[in-house]
Amino acid sequence: MKKTSRIIDIAFGVISAAFGILLIVYGIHSAGVDTTVPTDERCLDTMWLTIPGILLLLDTAVYILRSRMFRSYAAFILLNFLLFVLVGFIAEVVYFQFIYFGFGKPQYKLMIPAILIVVVYGVAVMIVSSLCALTHKIAEKS
Repeated sequence: MKKTSRIIDIAFGVISAAFGILLIVYGIHSAGVDTTVPTDERCLDTMWLTIPGILLLLDTAVYILRSRMFRSYAAFILLNFLLFVLVGFIAEVVYFQFIYFGFGKPQYKLMIPAILIVVVYGVAVMIVSSLCALTHKIAEKS
C-alpha cells in the first residue's frame, strides 16, 4: 500500500510540474506580444501565467512530500491551498512592486489583481489536491 501511495503522490507532482512548465513557457512566449500597450501587458502576462507556473513547479514538492508533511487529507487540501495563496501573493507583489516597477513607482492598484489571480489558481490547486486525496482513498479501499 505504501508503494501505491508513493506512486500516486509522484504522479500528481508530475502533473503539477507539467502544468507549471506549460504556464511558464506560454507566459514567456506571450508576454506583451501583439498588444496596444506591450509594457503593461508584459507585467500582467507574467502575473497571471509565469509566476503561477513557477508556483506550480514549487507545489510539486508538496505533493511528493504529502505523507511526511500532513497527517490528514483535509489538512493536506487546506494547507496546500493556503500555502499556495500566501506564497503566490508574496511572489506576485515582489514581482510587480520590486522587480518590474521598482521602488520609485508604487503600484498599489495591482494588489487586487494579484490576490485574485492567486486565489483562482489556488482554487484549482485545491481541486487537484482533492483529486489526489480522493485517489488515495480509492487506492486504500481496493
